This record gives sequence, structure tokens and C-alpha cells, in this order.
Amino acid sequence: MQIEDYAWMVRDLGERPSSLHLADEHLYAGGWDGRLTCWHVDGEQRWTVQLPDRIQEMARRDGAIFLTSGLFVMRVNSADGSVDWQVMTEGSADSIIFDSGNDHILVTSSVYDIEHGDFMESACWRIDSTSGEILNVQRFSERPWHLSLQDGKFRLGLGRPRGGLLLVSENGDMEWNELGDESPVTCGVDGRSSQMYGHANGSISRWNGTSANLVTTREHPVETIACTPDGLLLGLENGIVEALTETGEESWSRQLEGPIIDAVVGMTIAGSTTAWLQYRLAMGGGLVVCNVLDGSEIAEFKFNCSPTAIATSEQFSVVATENGDIFLIEAGLFQRRLSVAVDGEKSGGETEAESEGAGDLVTVAEKRREMMAKLRRLRGE
Repeated sequence: MQIEDYAWMVRDLGERPSSLHLADEHLYAGGWDGRLTCWHVDGEQRWTVQLPDRIQEMARRDGAIFLTSGLFVMRVNSADGSVDWQVMTEGSADSIIFDSGNDHILVTSSVYDIEHGDFMESACWRIDSTSGEILNVQRFSERPWHLSLQDGKFRLGLGRPRGGLLLVSENGDMEWNELGDESPVTCGVDGRSSQMYGHANGSISRWNGTSANLVTTREHPVETIACTPDGLLLGLENGIVEALTETGEESWSRQLEGPIIDAVVGMTIAGSTTAWLQYRLAMGGGLVVCNVLDGSEIAEFKFNCSPTAIATSEQFSVVATENGDIFLIEAGLFQRRLSVAVDGEKSGGETEAESEGAGDLVTVAEKRREMMAKLRRLRGE
């Protein structure tokens, strides 16, 4: 299957994409060299701007895009791409979230020691979202691998050596908590009533706001974790993806062809919530779309280069590959194209229509690819 045949639009960022964000009918794509481009979902490019360095994370609020770019935290005007303010952190600015209670943004940064091959210091920053004023900074040894908010406090899932959960109050007070397992945190997700954390030894722990407990343990490190309607979606280091119930029991599992890049929950197709699973290969990579409830495959796409980023919303999913290609998929069109593909397989995959004067048989897929390529050229012009 060619993903171009199922895409709502295809665009080229011009460099390796590192971050994608969907908000208010707009697609924002950030690159490894700092390029940030905004498209409307109708295909029109609204603006593009060059920022200092690789764009790590993005969030949109109050007519602005807040993002981390190399050393910097930045506020970018979502209307024209102009930079409202930028703040220099220490090392690399990593994660960013909003504290809506007081118009603050919360940011983590980390310093990597190349000689020792590990992170040597991290910090959490509280910044006024309007002015860019730094309100306070707290430093500690471990790199946070998940950032969330609890009653106005930073909630940080920590890596080695300490692991556990660090709460940082608005005035900078820090409180460390156990997470039911001493293994370093590798990822996390905010659930409906609690927070779930994946660990380097394969365990999953739950934090309910006051205490933690161990939910289950797998044989391989947890690389990604996401919430589903019935529980959790795990991506393990060995390329296995598992769906778990809220109590930690396995619903289904799937072995991908290569190491996992990301596993996220996306749009509804034919009445079912979907899971989007990215993986890499020695040459290229792939994307599997499946039913999140039972793991049944809906589609699989292969790429000549590795996928690098993914984002989803109720109506759209967007996937990027390291050559700069960005594929936006719309739920209704995707479902219709899937139906056409299934009907084509049932009928042998060919039409009997003859091209006028030639008598050549042309497959439905070939016709569609030609039509979509022409449409993309026209949109690009």
C-alpha cells in the first residue's frame, strides 16, 4: 500500500521533521534544523520561519505556538510565524506544558555529558506565557522523561539514577515520591484518573495523586505508553506492541517488523478507535494502523526512509519521514479509500476499462496515483 494514495495532502518540509502538531484546522511541522512551517488543512501554506535549532515539542494556546527549539523556549505568533519572545535554558529544552490556572508555561531542560554518555543535570522552568519572564528555576540530577501537572505543581517522571516521581510547587519546593518500582522512568501518560509510567525494566506503575502502585511487568523496557478507551497501549523495546486492560491484563499483542518509534491512539474508522504504530527498519520503516480494541490490522504502509514523527486528532493523523515528507490523513477520505481498496481486491484489483485508442488495461491504483500526483502538483503551484 502506498500512503500517498490514502493521504488528504502530502507536503515537503525541506528537512528532517522532528515534531508535528495539529490544532484548530492547522498543521505545524518543526524540523531538526529549526524550520517551522504552518499549513491549513486545506493544503495552503500559511507561513514558514527559521528558528535556532531542532524543534522538540509544540503546544498551541491563545493564538500562539509555544515550543522548545534547541536551548530555547519560544512563543511564536500562530498567525504569521513571528517570534513574540524567546528564553534561553541550559542544555536542551525538552518538554513543555501549560498551567492554565495562572497563565504559566512549564518547561524541562537537560544537559547531556558527551564524554560520559549520560545526562548530568536537568532543570524545570516556570515562565510567564505572556511576557516570557522566568519566574523560577529548579535543578536536579535526573532527566525527566514525562512532564505533567498536578494541582499547579510540576509532576516529573525521572530517569536514572534516582527514578521515581518529583513534584515541584509553584514557589519551587520539591518533593520526591516512589513509583512502586525503583527502575528509571522511560515514558508516561496522563490517564482519566491517574498517571501511568513505563520503566526501563518493563514495569508499569500508577500514580493516583498521593501514592503509587505497580500494575504489571513486561520482559522488555517500555518505550511508549498511551491511553486507550479500555486501558493502555504499550510499545516495548523489542518491537512488541501490547494493549492492556485497566488492571494490566493483556487484550492483544503484535510484533512489529522492527524497533518501535511511537504508538499513539488516533481517529475513529468504521466506528472503531485506531492505533497508529511506527517502526524503523535497517533501510526505511513502516506504519501499522489497527483497531485498538482487538489489534486487527486496518492498513500497513512501508517507507523508503524511517518515520520520524506522528500526531493525531479526532479528524486527522499526520506522519512524517526523515526525507522531509509529511502525509496528512483525513478520517472520512481514509475510510473511503480503504473501502475502494477492499472492493478492488475482491474484484482482482483491475478495471476492464480500456484507455481510448490504446486498449491497455490500467489498474485502479495506478489511475489513482496519477490523479493524486497531478492534484499535488497543482496544489503546490
